[in-house]
Amino acid sequence: MQCLRCQHENRSGAKFCEECGTPLADALQAGPPGASYADLQHALSESLDQQTATSEVLRVISQSPTDVQPVFDAVAESAARLCASLDAHIFRRHGDRLHLVAHHGSIPIQFTLPLVRGTANGRAVLDGRAVHIVDMQTEVDEFPEGSENARRMGHRTTLNVPLLRGGVAIGAIGVRRTEALLFTERQVALLRTFADQAVIAIENVRLFNELEARNAALTQSLEQQTATAEILRVISSSPTEVEPVFQAIVQSAASLCEATFATLHRFDGHLITFEAHHGMTETEIKGANRIFPRPTDRETAVGRTILDRRITHIHDVRLDPDYRVEATQQDFRTCWRCRCYETVRRWAHWVSGGARFGPSPTRRSNCSRPLPTRPSLRSRTSACSRSWRRATAT
Repeated sequence: MQCLRCQHENRSGAKFCEECGTPLADALQAGPPGASYADLQHALSESLDQQTATSEVLRVISQSPTDVQPVFDAVAESAARLCASLDAHIFRRHGDRLHLVAHHGSIPIQFTLPLVRGTANGRAVLDGRAVHIVDMQTEVDEFPEGSENARRMGHRTTLNVPLLRGGVAIGAIGVRRTEALLFTERQVALLRTFADQAVIAIENVRLFNELEARNAALTQSLEQQTATAEILRVISSSPTEVEPVFQAIVQSAASLCEATFATLHRFDGHLITFEAHHGMTETEIKGANRIFPRPTDRETAVGRTILDRRITHIHDVRLDPDYRVEATQQDFRTCWRCRCYETVRRWAHWVSGGARFGPSPTRRSNCSRPLPTRPSLRSRTSACSRSWRRATAT
C-alpha cells in the first residue's frame, strides 16, 4: 500500500508507513495525508513544554504572594523559550509612560517608553488588543517611534499582547525576533496565556497586601480596645488612687506606640510635674526629677504640647534648635507628646513617649488618640482626678 504522504510503497496489510510512520488509509478511502509520527511527537512535546511552563509560573505565583517580580521574570523566560524568540519583555503602565519590569533575552531594550500608538507596546495598551508586525523596521509611517527603535535595537518581527485587568490594559508583554518571521497562531495564543498569568500575579499581590493591611489595622484596633479596657478596669478598682491609673496609661502607651519609654505629666496652669513613667532607666528618672516641676516653655516636648494644644512629634531632638533640656539629660532621639485628656478648670494630664533610635511610625502618633475620645474614660478620670486633689489637699 502506497503512503499518501511520502509515496513509499509499503507491504500489504501495514497500518503505518514503513518509511515516515504516517498512518495508512485504506485504498478505498482517499483523503489528505495524516500526521506523521514525528509530527505527533513534536506536538506532544510542545504541549508538554507549555503545561510545564504554566505550572512553573503558577508555582512561582503561589510562592510569591507579596512580590510580583519573580513571576514577571518566570513569565518572560518562558515566553521567550516557548515562542521561539530571542527576547521577551513585560511593561507596566504608569500614567502616560510604560516602565520595563522584566526582560529576558539578548536584544537591547529601553527601560521606559512613551504611551503612544507609534510603538507596538503602546498601541497594544491603548487599543487593548494584540499587535503583530512582521518587520517593524519597515513600518516607518504606521509606527514611527517603534520603527526607529527597531532599527536601533536590531529586531524585526514583534508580537505584543496587552495585560488586561477588568477590560483595562495595565501593561503589555511582547516577544521579538531579529528575522522577519511571523509567530504562529499557537504562539500568539500562548503569549495571551502568559499575559493572563502576569495579571493574575499582579492581582494576587494587590489582594494579599490589602488583606495584610486590613489584618494589621484590625490587630491594632483590638490592641487599643484591650488597652482601653485595662485602663478602665484600673480606674474602677482604684477610685481613690490616681497613680495606678497613670501607670497603666504609660505602660499601654509604650506598648501600643512601640516606644522605648513613656512618661505622663500633669499641668496645673503654672507648673508641669513628672507623674508616671515606664521603660526609663534610673539615670533617666533622676534626670527627669531634676528638671521637673518646671513652667511651660518650648525647650521640652511636653511644654510645646501644652502651649500649642496639639500633638508634638520631633524626629530627632538633637537636631531641633529649640529643644534643650531633655536632649542633654536623657539618651533618646525621637519623641512625641500627646494631650491625653483634660479635666475641669486648669488641671491637665499629658502622656508622652520616646525612642532612643530611629523614626517614629505613623502608628505612634495615632495610637494615643482613641483613649481620650471615650466619654466613659473622660468621666472616670475626671472623678479620679478630683479624688486625687481632695486627698492631696488634706
